[in-house]
Amino acid sequence: MLKKFCKFILFLTGFYAFSLFLSFVLKDDSNSYSRVLRHEFYKQEKIDYLICGASHVSHGIDARIADKEFGRAVFNSGTPAQQIDGTAAILREAVSRYKIEKVFLEMDYGIITSPPPAFRTDYTADYIVLDFLRTPKIKFDFCRNISNSQNLLHSILPIGKNKLMTLSPVKIFAKAKSVLTGEYFKYEYKTPDSVYAGKGCVLDDEKLEPGSLFENKADLKIFKPEDVCGKNIESLKQIVDICREKGIELVFYSQPATNFFIHFHPDYDEYISFLRGYAFANGCKYYDFNLCRDSVLSLTDEDFSDDNHLNRYGVEKYTRAFCDFFTGKHTEQEFFYDSYAQKMSSINEQAFGMLYEDDAAGKFIKVIPVTNNVPEEKITYDVFALQNGEFVQIAEKTHDSKIIYPAGGFGRLRIFCYVSGVLSCRIEKNYFAM
Repeated sequence: MLKKFCKFILFLTGFYAFSLFLSFVLKDDSNSYSRVLRHEFYKQEKIDYLICGASHVSHGIDARIADKEFGRAVFNSGTPAQQIDGTAAILREAVSRYKIEKVFLEMDYGIITSPPPAFRTDYTADYIVLDFLRTPKIKFDFCRNISNSQNLLHSILPIGKNKLMTLSPVKIFAKAKSVLTGEYFKYEYKTPDSVYAGKGCVLDDEKLEPGSLFENKADLKIFKPEDVCGKNIESLKQIVDICREKGIELVFYSQPATNFFIHFHPDYDEYISFLRGYAFANGCKYYDFNLCRDSVLSLTDEDFSDDNHLNRYGVEKYTRAFCDFFTGKHTEQEFFYDSYAQKMSSINEQAFGMLYEDDAAGKFIKVIPVTNNVPEEKITYDVFALQNGEFVQIAEKTHDSKIIYPAGGFGRLRIFCYVSGVLSCRIEKNYFAM
């Protein structure tokens, strides 16, 4: 009996070791900023200030600038779509290795209102965190937290679905080559449009074109406190408790996004109120950098790579403003508006982008400019349709937001929106006329 048990244990050990080897061979991570960030995290001499969260963190604060401004060792631990329970696990890992003075926790709207593990459909973000963790107990606790009886084994094994595996011979050969030449172990990340700047910061070169943002109205999401699931509240409480136990100052904050993105979440001020209340109840403060006055931080679409991630130009502006505020160069009143509604009422009338609704019968498209309460009579549209290889104007300075599709077949529309005669935003999309 003992002999059979020993053989079984040897088999499990051998199978797990083989899985580790296979995972290393098949994992498509040669050019992954999460892998580079993880490697660098464990090589730090010290971390005084830890900035936690998801991709807003890695595409938000340039820790090299923050180091100098704060006079402290700063590190970003954000990975793509990192959930709150993942942040709590990484914080546990961090406090077990470094004497951290302050934690900045970024409160990403999409992450805070995300579903609990049992209802997630893509675990890649969780498995990236699982790879990040090294302490066996922390790793196992997190593995158990994101798993259920159906997928626990899958979570434990190094290989499997949603774990960045590839069967592409080209990618496998490229990774093997990078390992053999030593490139893999240089821990660098670079794409044609972005580069890893160090200490958890990724700098994107891509710029949004001004006024180019638009979305389907059907995707609008209105915040309700009950959207914050119990699991996320538990994980936030765990973060609060860790900081309290270790004597770490905890600061809640939200990184700036485009005004279009904020308007795409109606009742954003309700979200701010919820987080202010939660922070206060736990002896902390919450700061929303979407409320910044232009005098301290002025961002345009060109400072973003998409509707809610800063590019390298936005990162530098934002990092300096972030440090200015937290080093006491401005009071809270000088730096922030009281609410997003107050901010919108204080700036010039403009449209930040457009929502659209497609007619179910395929006859027209209706556009809804996303504005700071601009009266309809001040808004006009120019409309062009692609016909015979050229864009032909089919409406000029019209106030009608319902655009009738040109007769016959399919094509492409360009819709330009003006506020008081000044071009503010545009849509370009395909249509199919019934």
